[in-house]
Amino acid sequence: MNGWIISESQTAYHEGNEHLMQSMSRQLACAETWASNKWAASLVELPGLNVWVHSVPAGTGDAGGDVHYASVCPSCIVSRIALADVSGHGQAVAVVGEKLRELMQRYLRDLEQIPLMRDLNQAVREELGNGYYATMVAVGWHGRRGLMVMTNAGHPPPLWYRASRNEWSWLETRRVSERERPAGVPLGLLANVTYDRLVVKPQARDLIVLYSDGVSEAVSPDGDELGREGLMNMARTLDSSSPEALGTQLALALRAFRGDREPLDDETIIVTQRVAPDPQAIRPRSSNGE
Repeated sequence: MNGWIISESQTAYHEGNEHLMQSMSRQLACAETWASNKWAASLVELPGLNVWVHSVPAGTGDAGGDVHYASVCPSCIVSRIALADVSGHGQAVAVVGEKLRELMQRYLRDLEQIPLMRDLNQAVREELGNGYYATMVAVGWHGRRGLMVMTNAGHPPPLWYRASRNEWSWLETRRVSERERPAGVPLGLLANVTYDRLVVKPQARDLIVLYSDGVSEAVSPDGDELGREGLMNMARTLDSSSPEALGTQLALALRAFRGDREPLDDETIIVTQRVAPDPQAIRPRSSNGE
């Protein structure tokens, strides 16, 4: 595989109206990184992984404080997906976005995110100063091993749908080391923070859902917040056959929950699904082991 493809859908919901998004198909070479904090309804194909990205910035602009990222290493073995929620908009988002893009390039080959998180935490503190922070969740994906490594910096925990069990659960890291030091706090708040990892091996058709707090903190017309359990219950009722089906239906369910009103905060949903291996692509071994 020489790269991966991003295809944009054509519609997005904004200010009570349907707005046309430019349809686009883009192929990025290995070793490249894709990043955006703008409107998105995109299907991303990574080696062994399909990803659906839905992002709606709050307010009247076309860009917000939620920044989504995807990258593939030079050998197309390790991919990374990240979602950051930056406090404030404007320059703060630009600074964090550029620094994260730089660090994702530096760590393209690394499956784990702990060094990336530590470096980004320091950069946010040094370049933005007090009063700014970002939550972030990042997953590294090893296409050949089928392993996913997650690190969380104060971000809402992802959802995991196990297709073989028809079961939903949370993906939450457990602090296992350096117990005397703060762990998993948002980027930029404290120095010398440690970050832990969670390693899982999703099976074919499993879904993992990353989201920003604008999703779990959606508010109904009566003033009720959706909350984590409400989000879990909502996901259980939706089509889990593909990342696009679940992501699209979840966005519509959130819109209905809000009473068709615009979100009060940036809303981003990223749904990943492990792709079943193609039997035609598996060659039988010959007698000489090749």
